[in-house]
Amino acid sequence: MTVNPPWTDPAHGRALDKAVTPTRMGTYLAAAGHDPALARRLYVWDRDVAAAFLADIAILEVALRNAVVAQLDQLYGVRWFEVDAGFDGPTRSKLQGSWDDLPQGRRTPGHLVARLMFGFWKGLLEPGGYVGRAPQRFRADHEILWVAGLSKAFPGGRTMARAEGAQFTRSWTLETVAVVHAVRNRAAHHEPFVGGFPLPGQQTRLNVQQGHDACIKLARLLDRDLASWMSSDTSLPGLIAARP
Repeated sequence: MTVNPPWTDPAHGRALDKAVTPTRMGTYLAAAGHDPALARRLYVWDRDVAAAFLADIAILEVALRNAVVAQLDQLYGVRWFEVDAGFDGPTRSKLQGSWDDLPQGRRTPGHLVARLMFGFWKGLLEPGGYVGRAPQRFRADHEILWVAGLSKAFPGGRTMARAEGAQFTRSWTLETVAVVHAVRNRAAHHEPFVGGFPLPGQQTRLNVQQGHDACIKLARLLDRDLASWMSSDTSLPGLIAARP
């Protein structure tokens, strides 16, 4: 992975300037005190940070969904998606959309799980909402799903919450999953990390270190051995230390 290229060839710097709009590069120029050379280095550093996040989350997202599916299988069977498990309207819509997108010959539990996005699994940890339309509009409480067994997807949760002086709850777990989800989307959509990143619907803005910490924390919630491996394998600490 390239960090802080020397830009010894002026043509390379011009190529980057041409590839990136002035508006987009403006974010990096502001962070660089309007030094064009430093702005280019920050841009490439940001690219490397995004790539490192996606490399870690490529493992973490699959681990999360498999842990959740294992509990849904226990509760409702391998065709849990055909059971009224108390999902709210948005969750049902995502489930239906993913199912409809599958070709007839691939409508299996495994293919459906692979099709569902990170937001679906995060949604199961949200409070829930409503399902249906008036007059058949009813409240769907995801806390019931959590208590029924979804909490078991996070075996490290109770010990970690206690260490923080907190309680192991659905909402406490959601806080970490929501940060990882925000990081994933920001990296996937090529949004800057150089000035931190916001949490959707909140005034909170986090930095790269906090995003990385959330990834490792989620790994620990799921499996301490996974967290140990990810901590030793990730390139993010080196990138954070090497920020131009």
